[in-house]
Amino acid sequence: MAMANKLSIISKIRLTVILITAAAVLLCGCGSTAKDGAQSLTSSSQSPALGWDAGADAAPNEEIIWETGEWEIAEEAVEDFYEPQNPTASSDADGIEASQRKLIKNRDLSVETIEYDSLISELSGLVSQYGGYIQDSTQNGSSYYDTSLRSARFTIRIPAERFDEFTGLIGDMATVTYSYEYIDDVTASYIDLEARLKALKAEQESYLRLMEMATTVDEILSIQSYLSNVNYQIESFTAQLKSYDSLISYSTLSLSITEVERITKPAQQPGVFERIGTNLSYNLASIGDWFVNLFVGTASALPYLAIAAVIILILWIVVKAVIKRVFRQDNSLKSPERPENKE
Repeated sequence: MAMANKLSIISKIRLTVILITAAAVLLCGCGSTAKDGAQSLTSSSQSPALGWDAGADAAPNEEIIWETGEWEIAEEAVEDFYEPQNPTASSDADGIEASQRKLIKNRDLSVETIEYDSLISELSGLVSQYGGYIQDSTQNGSSYYDTSLRSARFTIRIPAERFDEFTGLIGDMATVTYSYEYIDDVTASYIDLEARLKALKAEQESYLRLMEMATTVDEILSIQSYLSNVNYQIESFTAQLKSYDSLISYSTLSLSITEVERITKPAQQPGVFERIGTNLSYNLASIGDWFVNLFVGTASALPYLAIAAVIILILWIVVKAVIKRVFRQDNSLKSPERPENKE
């Protein structure tokens, strides 16, 4: 009886250590060897776990866990879990071919066009043709009183394998004034997330097996607490991987479109006469625009000009009449009275 009690105390201490180890493994969530340590805890369906009451009959099975070296494997797994990232992720990423790397491609593009409406209409059809979609768009147009030129901005998602071809067509449809491309290589992060997710799923399976062995409410609640944390991390890492997959498979184009009256394509090292001709042409066009705007403004203001003309005419008539009256009175005062003829 004393021997059985001694074995029971030893088993409780050892299983408490195993519980602490499992918690550390869960918090760090990385390392494939943790699955082996968890499976060793469930190798005997008769042995208690996580602080359950141990009897003398369970002692031989618990000794197997310690004597087979599984404890050393679990300790190594815990040390791996404490690493902030998978130590082999960078080396694994370096060995991946360029075609298999996880790349997120983005491009900023600004264009000018004279045919604004036509370009906007063709753009929607072109996006659908290439299997993409417009994520968001904004347009600034002219109103009845505002005749300024229009502009638009689009965020477009295009399949990565057809992204370069699509942006090339945009450059053919309008004049490109700005282009910037940046690529984010997330291969190492992607591999690390996959490793962490694999380890967490192994932990989840281990806790589910331990749940089947639970016999009391406290045991079930304890396992559920750890299991809920594992499930939360699995959902979080899965969401991150899905976000990466979306950004990798569909490249992003930030497109700005500006309507212009004329497009001036810069020449390669223009000569003196070419520069004079370009500036002269621009100035003549500006003068022509000024006269056109003057004519349009005058024609648009005709109702106001007519009213102003009537008011000015009335004022002129009134002022003229007043001046004549004053002038006559002044003349009458200055002229002497003629004497009457006496017979």
